[in-house]
Amino acid sequence: KLRDPYEAYEWMDALHEQYQLQPHYFFLVAAKTLKYDRNTLPGEPAMQALVKQHGHKYTIGIHPSWQSGDNSKLLAQEIKVLEKISGKKITTSRQHYIRFSLPHTYRLLIEAGIREDYSMGYGSINGFRASFASPFYWYDLLKEVKTDLLLHPFCYMEANSFFEQKYSAQQALDEMRHYYKEVKAVGGQLVTIWHNSFLGTGKLYKGWREIYQKFLEQM
Repeated sequence: KLRDPYEAYEWMDALHEQYQLQPHYFFLVAAKTLKYDRNTLPGEPAMQALVKQHGHKYTIGIHPSWQSGDNSKLLAQEIKVLEKISGKKITTSRQHYIRFSLPHTYRLLIEAGIREDYSMGYGSINGFRASFASPFYWYDLLKEVKTDLLLHPFCYMEANSFFEQKYSAQQALDEMRHYYKEVKAVGGQLVTIWHNSFLGTGKLYKGWREIYQKFLEQM
């Protein structure tokens, strides 16, 4: 009967409203849970309510499951489920665990109607995977054609700082400040990735919601 420590949505909403921000939310709606897909099932009323609530106010996108990584039919089904729940056309994505291979994954996304993707970054260390800090259209080298898939590179994900780089919350804040200055210097677009677990009240992630708030206050 205790409050879910990962339920940080009201807190995030109030914070983003305060600074007039429009975050993007990506939902994992795998039909069944497996080792790498631990989502609340999309048929659950609470999950549907959460999706509708955010779809009404923000841009929402698909967080393709690990299961759908090589399965175009399953990917299409997940997008359809999210569209049905939200009542919105889904055209943005961010790969689960930053799992993608080129050119296969991007071709699957294009086929499924995705027009913008936020997966161009590392899943093990922070930095600029494409050596670029602004959105760009993916160029299919094998077909020698510029596609309509717009990529938004990200340079920071809190899970990298915590699990891979073993940073404290304060070190992570310093890291974000560094990337902010680097991106601002070239007039780029700063994209950071956060999970509701880190912004909740769980003991494991103590201090992380505070540094997220502090970063927004300072920047």
